[in-house]
Amino acid sequence: MLLVVSPSRRPLRVLHTADVHLDSDGGGPAQQAAHNERGRRGFRRIVDRALADQVDLVLIAGDLFDHNRASDETIAFVRRELDRLRQPVVILPGNHDALRANAIYDRHDFSAGASHVHVIRRLNGQTIEFPELDAVVWGRAMEEHTPEFQPLAELPSRDAGRWSLVMAHGFFFAERRRPDRSSPIFADEIRGAGWDYLALGHHHARTDVSQGGVAAHYAGAPMIEWGAGDPEGAVLQVDFSIERGIRVEPRPLGAVSA
Repeated sequence: MLLVVSPSRRPLRVLHTADVHLDSDGGGPAQQAAHNERGRRGFRRIVDRALADQVDLVLIAGDLFDHNRASDETIAFVRRELDRLRQPVVILPGNHDALRANAIYDRHDFSAGASHVHVIRRLNGQTIEFPELDAVVWGRAMEEHTPEFQPLAELPSRDAGRWSLVMAHGFFFAERRRPDRSSPIFADEIRGAGWDYLALGHHHARTDVSQGGVAAHYAGAPMIEWGAGDPEGAVLQVDFSIERGIRVEPRPLGAVSA
């Protein structure tokens, strides 16, 4: 996909993923242990891909964890993997790891000792600036996954001088109507956003929901058991360039060599 942008910013390469669902429940102890190991292997490959592709920024658009009860072992694993990165990482809570009372992001400070890791925590929206990348990232943290929660509500005007990226986790509606699914994201909201790229999570299949001149994509779940349809798993690589516009392509996670 190619969209034309206006001058003048440095090129930017982003890895966009979502719906990793670490520590997912289900099955007996042996089945769950095997599933958790596959999830960790998948997340390790996501970090490997970020390093191999030399991305500038990593976006995790919700549901990194399957629930707010993730084990200390899994938390330690995620910290070790994030420590392998030096580029900025932005994590958006999703519906599975939402900012409810005693949420995982309340109990654990992922930026402690890792200043490159940022968690979006403000319920009315939060902008994180990366002046060294000529980029800003905005997202709205989710407290409750309900039809009343609107992931794109209170989105500010974009900064025309920098790459402007939105993170949102919710259900896409092609037409404006009373939502029958929680955390609705409407096509007209995307079209009117005016930002360069919307990094979306919640749909487990990779889906292009771009509207007008605004690029918007669901990265899909990176592991096949969560519905991505790719046996090896994949993430999205998004390249931003004044000369070439915005290019979005899936990048496989199998046999990554960093």
